[in-house]
Amino acid sequence: MAEHPFHPLSFELQKSAPQPRGSFHDLWGQCAGITGEPIERKLFSEWPIIASQRLQDQLTQRVLALCDTLHPHLQASVMQAQDWQHGRAADILTIDYALIKKDGDDDDWDLRLVEFQAFTSLLAMGYRLQQVHCQLWPQLADCPPWQKVDSEQEWLSASKGWMAGGENPALLEYQPWQRGTTFDLHATAHLWKLPIIEPHQVEIDVRGNFFSMRDGVRTQHDKILNRLILRELDDGGRFTRELQRAKLDWHSHPAWYFLVNKGSAAKIKIPFEPENVNLLDWRKLNLPARDLVAKQSFSYAGKDLRMSPSASELEQLIAEGQGKQWIVQPRFQPYAVSHSKSGEPIHAEFRMVVQLDAQLQPWIAMQIMRFYYGASASGCYFQGREGEGGTILHRPPQSKRECQSSSQPPVH
Repeated sequence: MAEHPFHPLSFELQKSAPQPRGSFHDLWGQCAGITGEPIERKLFSEWPIIASQRLQDQLTQRVLALCDTLHPHLQASVMQAQDWQHGRAADILTIDYALIKKDGDDDDWDLRLVEFQAFTSLLAMGYRLQQVHCQLWPQLADCPPWQKVDSEQEWLSASKGWMAGGENPALLEYQPWQRGTTFDLHATAHLWKLPIIEPHQVEIDVRGNFFSMRDGVRTQHDKILNRLILRELDDGGRFTRELQRAKLDWHSHPAWYFLVNKGSAAKIKIPFEPENVNLLDWRKLNLPARDLVAKQSFSYAGKDLRMSPSASELEQLIAEGQGKQWIVQPRFQPYAVSHSKSGEPIHAEFRMVVQLDAQLQPWIAMQIMRFYYGASASGCYFQGREGEGGTILHRPPQSKRECQSSSQPPVH
């Protein structure tokens, strides 16, 4: 029997200090500054989870290897080639890994890359969960879900300049109160004291200066924390053309949502991972269609996903002219990290949120995870079942918090 992916302290805390789901969500809402409507009681898992050293080491190794592989594809020149006047390198990478059965063995586990994107994700949620966990389980104060910095204050200092620096930053989103992640958006604005602005409130002058008009007040901004996905705007590309002239600092520039997407995995060889291909080339994997997963390159939240499709389904997508818009991957078998009281297997995925900086080594700024039942880890399927939901992955006690250099990672 292989070592469990979670540190024994995880189970000790679950047994000695269990927390009711409702009060856990209420406490998160208080920490995050959420007022008004109560937080949905199905968002967060009530389980504290600490990584085993083996899991932490594998996650770190694979994150650094992927960052190294993607480095040439994340430079400002890539963005400038797409008509952005003031190109800038990607400053964030969000990477999802599934915990899977190793070689189909029920008793051993491995990691499999699910997807990656150069788009910000759930950092404020993770920070507030760390605060909640430390209140409920003080032992976790020394096991933060980030690397390189030890204290909460150090994390805040390191993150503020990256995400919300400048003299007058703002958060940009479209229809912000209709998002599936509104809870995190509100928590982000509250954490960094940011006004939330929408595209119709933005004006960019001839010099590329960025202004917002809110409540009759015109304000210039020098930093934008971006949550906007441009393809959601039905304006014929007008706002995109305006942004292409904007000259200011960005966290999670909107151009990078398109430049790095699910389809990028088919264009590069990724260390530790099986081959991913464009839908047009799905037969090159030499696997039956039922052993594959097909995803639309710009899909999210479990949408446009075909698990174990038929060959005719794949060929139909190609016939409809969508062959270049979909990616195909070998399907994996998820590893059961636990079982519910009724015997249902519970699976896990991890999200590693990484700061990218040309002058620094990639920094794992947050380790998030989710427990799920069934075939999909998407939060839209959460029902508030035992353990189900998002949480943070704490580092092992006394583990090294510095990322180790991995310029030439070994390939398995």
